[in-house]
Amino acid sequence: MAMDNASEGVPLEFPAFPFKPYPIQLHFMTAVYNALQKGGVAVVESPTGTGKTLSLICSVLQWLQDHHHGKINSEVDHILSNKLKSLHENEASPDEPDWMLNFNDKNEEEKRKKRTAKKQQSKPANGPKRVVNTLFGKVDETEKELLKKQTETVSVADSINSSDDELIFLLADYDSDDSCMKGATKRNQNRVSTSSSEEDFDAEKEDEAMVKVFFCSRTHSQLSQFIGELKRTVFAESMQVVSLGSRKTLCINEDVLKLGNATRINERCLEMQKSKSSHKVAVSADRRLRKSKITRCPMMRKQSSQQQFKQELLDSVPLDIEDLVRLGKKLTTCPYYGSRQVIPVADIVVLPYQSLLHLATRDSLGVKLKDCIVIFDEAHNLVDTIADTYSCRVSAVQVTLQLSGYLERFKNRLTAGNRRYIQTLLVLINAFIRRIDCIHEDKKLSLQEILNPVVEEETPKLLGYASNGRYPRDAEIMTINDFLFSLQIDNINLFKLRRYIRESNIVNKVSSYGEKQSFQVSVPLESMSSTLKSIAAQGGSTSASFHALADFVLALTNQDADGRVLITPSCYAGVSNELLEGNIKFVMLNAAKHFSEVVDQARAVVLAGGTLQPIGELRERLFPDVPEEHVHIFSCGHIVPPESILPLIIPRGPTGKAFDFTFQSRSLPVMVEELGRLLVNVSLVVPEGIVVFLPSFEYENLVHNLWMSTGILDSISRKKHIFREPRDASSVEMILQEYKDAIMLSTCNQNSDKSGAVLFCIVGAKMSEGINFSDGMGRCVIMVGLPYPSPSDPELLERMRYIDNLARKEISISQENSNCSIDSGISALKRCGQRGKEYYENLCMKAVNQSIGRAIRHIQDYAAILLVDARYDPGSLDIRTLASGPTSKLAGWIRNHLIPVRGGFGEVHKQLRQFFKYNKERAINQSLRGAV
Repeated sequence: MAMDNASEGVPLEFPAFPFKPYPIQLHFMTAVYNALQKGGVAVVESPTGTGKTLSLICSVLQWLQDHHHGKINSEVDHILSNKLKSLHENEASPDEPDWMLNFNDKNEEEKRKKRTAKKQQSKPANGPKRVVNTLFGKVDETEKELLKKQTETVSVADSINSSDDELIFLLADYDSDDSCMKGATKRNQNRVSTSSSEEDFDAEKEDEAMVKVFFCSRTHSQLSQFIGELKRTVFAESMQVVSLGSRKTLCINEDVLKLGNATRINERCLEMQKSKSSHKVAVSADRRLRKSKITRCPMMRKQSSQQQFKQELLDSVPLDIEDLVRLGKKLTTCPYYGSRQVIPVADIVVLPYQSLLHLATRDSLGVKLKDCIVIFDEAHNLVDTIADTYSCRVSAVQVTLQLSGYLERFKNRLTAGNRRYIQTLLVLINAFIRRIDCIHEDKKLSLQEILNPVVEEETPKLLGYASNGRYPRDAEIMTINDFLFSLQIDNINLFKLRRYIRESNIVNKVSSYGEKQSFQVSVPLESMSSTLKSIAAQGGSTSASFHALADFVLALTNQDADGRVLITPSCYAGVSNELLEGNIKFVMLNAAKHFSEVVDQARAVVLAGGTLQPIGELRERLFPDVPEEHVHIFSCGHIVPPESILPLIIPRGPTGKAFDFTFQSRSLPVMVEELGRLLVNVSLVVPEGIVVFLPSFEYENLVHNLWMSTGILDSISRKKHIFREPRDASSVEMILQEYKDAIMLSTCNQNSDKSGAVLFCIVGAKMSEGINFSDGMGRCVIMVGLPYPSPSDPELLERMRYIDNLARKEISISQENSNCSIDSGISALKRCGQRGKEYYENLCMKAVNQSIGRAIRHIQDYAAILLVDARYDPGSLDIRTLASGPTSKLAGWIRNHLIPVRGGFGEVHKQLRQFFKYNKERAINQSLRGAV
């Protein structure tokens, strides 16, 4: 399974690399190239700061270039061979065919010209297609004709009582279970979108690039970083590149952007794309036509502008998302649709994880993976990303209001088939509501009685009631089959209902109508349950509820072992009798099921990251069926020398108190104050910037307030400026810039009383991933505690049980799942098998590795890393209760140089002082040698 770097055909040099690569970079590029030659799945590790992205670009695109040239040459050889064979059969004289002398050169030139023309020119538009792109597919003009016929038969009275706008919400005919919509375009069953974020996209008919590279990462900032690194190589000039983003990031229509919410932006975009500026509908008995108020997006009115956008994108250097937005504004045309037109001729497609991992989204974009190369950067979160992509939550309440109102309004115009399926949907939704509408109105419980706080060790992104970080005590989790049985809906065929949702366009029609009417539907208040009454009084939400319902119905058709259903019931809380609305969530467990769709189609899949250990677990959960010989693994160390890092385990504070940052002890004043004393002492000896990682925003706020009341914060501020990570991600860049400026100002001003700054960050939040604290921004990184996930998280417990049972291939569920309190969570955690406990610890240590990996970004960088908790100490008794010690899962470049501090705090002070003195002198000497 290990890579053989000496395979035949692998280049010894990569000329596109902008400078002489370090040995580990050369080994990395060779390993990737070798893996692409063999095909299969490659797992490659290279610590952050080692030039991983640039190495990926140079190795993958070198292979792509060689592959293209090799394919062209092989085609030429094949043609030449056939010509020679024909010549021999005709017994022609070897002196006669002059064309043979120049045949190879001519054909190579023709191939080159054809490829250049294909990449630099775009074909003229064939005119706008008369196809309406909808949520679940395409509806052509025939549906409009059907709609016209329907409206012609409407009585004069109905016409007077109806507005012309409402007719566009009317469903097309759906007569029987065995037939599709009359007049509707037939759709491939596998090309269905159940999310409002995408719709089918008709690319221009043109030749596609022979083999593409799809580069995926989690965030747009990481994708922009890839584009920046690509521009440093010669491939920026020779390869066609296109970046894809969401509507929210690429939309330039200010009226649509004002909606704010991504779902609302998607819906409005879809609505505007299916409308023409001169769209007309028959609305009266005399068949007079009136203009509809819904107009086409002004950014999509000119096809010529879209073509110009495409041409400029092809002619320019690679553009990131911000560049595409600027180009769209310059040409007054949509960059979201304009960038998608370039996919067929692109050599490299840069896109977010979800756009490639979600089948319906992938198909709607026109992304074809057959024989292509797929790269997942920052792949440490890939399993969770796939699970989240195919998980869905539905409240059902708002859907009932929308669907009931729609049926009430159009019941006399809908065909029997549509009415029957809508009524079936209402039956199913009411069954959902019965499962979550579990309110005992005769017993008003207090908030403390109903809810239990969860352990927040923790990622700031909690499930369930994320706003207050709590889970209901009586949340319940079930298998798919058990959930369906509990609904008592044996007479409903979910597969037929799924087909109806796919083909009828009901999601878009009903949600658009609901939004248009502001959900003011004529449902008698007395007929509603207590939950419905409360939600109705609060007003409606967006159309996202109906899309979530469609996703949930489709999810229930998965195999029983692939996922679980989490039921969070509604309940009253507090003296104000506040209603906490319940919901039902489908939790996808089997990520391999969906990842296999990518692996089976692509020539090679590369998973790259700083730390992907344990690779055995990664393989088991993503590609268990890939043969051993098709799995290639490569891991390298850091480029920095050992003397550039100082990783210390600090089990005790300055007064000798043991650091215990478990959930039960970390909030104790004595523990918080001891942590403060540590930071005061560290601030005295560490120059420039200190980054402190804490387990949650709540804990950071508690620490800050206690230090403020005890004077510890004042002591720190005398030596360092203090900054805190904001909850609002949009403010992160501003805080980072202020933090950087404070460090630079303190460094430049020798007379300043302050020697830098301290930045408090949160594990799992924005600053713990994708942010570089290089050089002075991160001279010391302090990790406080071990950020274990909450043991009361029912989804986490199910994933652990699922992993425990993977080897036996039989996924079972115990009766204890329904209780989600802390005590029961810890008990369930103890009862999990070895592999489940390994997974639990891996989640924690992945977060640790990601956070401390923000420092050390290049070969001349240096930093100290302080792990503050007695549990990090290999001699601690606490770690014996876990699957293995936490330090064994640290990145190798840290683990191999780890120093446990067993003496007093004076040893910490001595180690830090010597470390920074040595590296300061080394930096001065290097600067002097460079000047000479």
